[in-house]
Amino acid sequence: MKRLTVNPKRILIVEDNSELADCLSEVLQSCGYQTCPVAKSYDEAISYFEIYNPDLVTLDIHIEGERTGIDVAKYIKQNSNIPFIYLSGSIDRSSISLVKATNPFAFLVKPYEFLSLETTLKSAFNSTKPTLKTTQVEKRKLPKFTPMEKVILKEVANGLTSQKIASRLDLSASTIKNHRHNICVKLKLPRTTHSLLNWALENKRQLNL
Repeated sequence: MKRLTVNPKRILIVEDNSELADCLSEVLQSCGYQTCPVAKSYDEAISYFEIYNPDLVTLDIHIEGERTGIDVAKYIKQNSNIPFIYLSGSIDRSSISLVKATNPFAFLVKPYEFLSLETTLKSAFNSTKPTLKTTQVEKRKLPKFTPMEKVILKEVANGLTSQKIASRLDLSASTIKNHRHNICVKLKLPRTTHSLLNWALENKRQLNL
């Protein structure tokens, strides 16, 4: 059943795979968001961005035409302050620096879990809301993380599960879960499914992730 929300957020999907775009659109609508017509190219993305004035944009990197999702991200950065999220497959090393330069809110690797996407979207919208505690949060001293814990935090912020992180780092899933547990203990986070993901997304800037 579609969730009812007051003044639902509007999301623009930039994706040239019709099947994936339709699936993503259905999921977003089921979560209570409005979706704009799907943009398959740079020109369509910019046109729909100007027409529909979305609150957030999801970007595939490789889209129709010569220009990429990264070019769309650059346009968004130059013309608004709304968050955008890359939903894309693995990218080559030369593109990684270009992606980082656009400062996305998150980068979720396909195939991503829709629960991780929903949590990421909530964090993106919550992070844009001004609160009286913002200054206090930014000044809060972080615990000392080990180099491996920092790597895992980065992957968590990118929406990867423990299993996917383990595969990427060539470690066992139990090892990753132990590191995640130690991080949660250091941060005094509640033992809920997405508590660490929420924290990582909300503190990306402070962690330089």
